[in-house]
Amino acid sequence: MRSVRRVSAVCVATLPLAVVLTGCVSTQQIAARARLVSARVLASQTPIEITRTNPDVSVGRLTVIRARTGAAVVVPLRNDTSTALTDLPISVAIRTERGDVYLNRSATLDYFQTHVAVIGPHDSTDWVFTTGARVASGQAIASVGFPQLHPHLAGGLPRIEVSPHGPAGLTVTNRSGIPQYDLQLYVLATRSGREVAAGRSEVTHLGSDGTTTLSFTLLGSQHGAALRLIALPTIFS
Repeated sequence: MRSVRRVSAVCVATLPLAVVLTGCVSTQQIAARARLVSARVLASQTPIEITRTNPDVSVGRLTVIRARTGAAVVVPLRNDTSTALTDLPISVAIRTERGDVYLNRSATLDYFQTHVAVIGPHDSTDWVFTTGARVASGQAIASVGFPQLHPHLAGGLPRIEVSPHGPAGLTVTNRSGIPQYDLQLYVLATRSGREVAAGRSEVTHLGSDGTTTLSFTLLGSQHGAALRLIALPTIFS
């Protein structure tokens, strides 16, 4: 996963060149995007550990979905402030009789397996952690900390639309003039008001006003369930 993200960092520095030539985007903006992606790659090489919880974010009741091929943890989050919050570190664990078993403290994980890309002002979202390993029995808990990175926010958040594409696909459209890198996508399947399957994916690069399709795989059983799709932008100016 980390090698893919390094490739995307190169794309930030090279792909938008044609846009620069049209005068639509400044070289400073392109350089800032490249620095942000590189900083996230560097940050992902350090295990996440939260020593002080962020009072600006409320954490709801977590759901753990166990499957033969792994597990997913769905974490409901709410931003209690009037400004968008980005790059929030998040720690997920299972509380057992022997102590807390942390699920996402490894330095080998993708940055957005240990960070929430963004939560809009006074908005709520679900963040999904997935693993191919077995997860112990017990109560799932999550802590949100204070961000180390502070991307520039240009007005409102970029508008990203996501819709089903066939039985196991998604169509993702960037309705903004801001290209996205490592765009985060979460798919939740709910039945009778509870999550019964979940998964995550990402789009390495989605250009301004661009559209792409991709496939997804859910952990759990989505039979007879309604899908809920979440797209969290990662580049904000």
